[in-house]
Amino acid sequence: MKLSQLNLSVFFSALILPLVTTHAQSAQVEKIKVETVNSAVYDSKVNLGGTVIPFKEVTLTAQMPGQVNYISGIEGDVFKAGTLIISIDDDALRAQRKAAMAQWNQAAYAYQNAQSQYNRELWSPKSEQGMPGMALPNLMDQVFSRPMGNAMGVGDSDVEKRADLTNAMSRVKESQAQMAQIKAQIDEIDVRLNDTKSTAPFDGVIVKKMVEAGDPVQPGQPLLVFAKSNHLSIELNVPVSLMQGIKKGQLLMARIANSTPIQVRVAQVFPVANGQQHTVKVKMDLPLGAPAAPGMYAQVAVNNATSQNQAFPIIPSRAIIKRGSLPSVFVYDPATHKVSMKIVRVSKSSTNGFHTVLSGINEGEQIVANPPASIMSGWILKHGRLMPPSEAQDKTEDKDA
Repeated sequence: MKLSQLNLSVFFSALILPLVTTHAQSAQVEKIKVETVNSAVYDSKVNLGGTVIPFKEVTLTAQMPGQVNYISGIEGDVFKAGTLIISIDDDALRAQRKAAMAQWNQAAYAYQNAQSQYNRELWSPKSEQGMPGMALPNLMDQVFSRPMGNAMGVGDSDVEKRADLTNAMSRVKESQAQMAQIKAQIDEIDVRLNDTKSTAPFDGVIVKKMVEAGDPVQPGQPLLVFAKSNHLSIELNVPVSLMQGIKKGQLLMARIANSTPIQVRVAQVFPVANGQQHTVKVKMDLPLGAPAAPGMYAQVAVNNATSQNQAFPIIPSRAIIKRGSLPSVFVYDPATHKVSMKIVRVSKSSTNGFHTVLSGINEGEQIVANPPASIMSGWILKHGRLMPPSEAQDKTEDKDA
């Protein structure tokens, strides 16, 4: 019975020992790193939240009443400048244009007739035409009646000629004015016809669509929002107290949805502050191809002009171990090669992977930057390897022997 138990324990020892050894070796694969604690001014930067917006955005509205009969796409579709995007039914306007064209033709015929009458009066005046009848009455009128009437002051053929010519010219002018009036009506209808169609003002994308084909619309009603697709900006509302640290053309660091920090440039600083919120609107240009979309949350680090320049130690986030509810770090003593645990109070959020230490550690101390989960206070750190004190003592004794 005892022999059986002994064989069984030997079997399990042979089975478990390689697993433990393999796990211990894998835990020591990564070399333990020691870093010196540096300090930084905790309030030199202030993170402000903003929103990603298109560099250029327009809202296309209805200019004419009617029914939407065409929409070229949906949200996200890209179009070149000048492409037809949306149109409203224009049958009534086209009917009005046909009626105006008929009036134009009628006025053109009247103008041609008035011009002909003027030319006839110019070359063959009515005042010089003879009386109707045979040759004798006409001859008597030309030789005796008209010269005698002019001499006696009864009539003046030259005055009658000028009056008839002026009357013919007035009819020509009236026809021209009527044609100009109808032409203006046609131009107005053409403008209204053009207002029934909306084209892309620049290369961009449909951001938001408010109507569908078949919807009735009225003048001023928003139809869709169109924006530039390859150029984005960040809009911030900066408190007035921080405006001293912002200048046009300045380069700042930003994060889009907690992604890798990217550099942005201050493009526009609005000259008027918000009287209720006491903030100033600032726009910053994102680099082309930035991993962002309109509406995303953005965080920009702005220089704090009111900073007290008070420095605090900073440590990497990976150096912090939480055992229970209290964060702690392991401090390395280069004289004894021992590591000891210290409880610290750190900032709630990290900046670029570093936490600000409010208490518990000082600048210049050396800490374990990548402590393993099994690390204990009092362990020995030599040549990038952690070991318990007993194991370190055995190695020292073997070396001495």
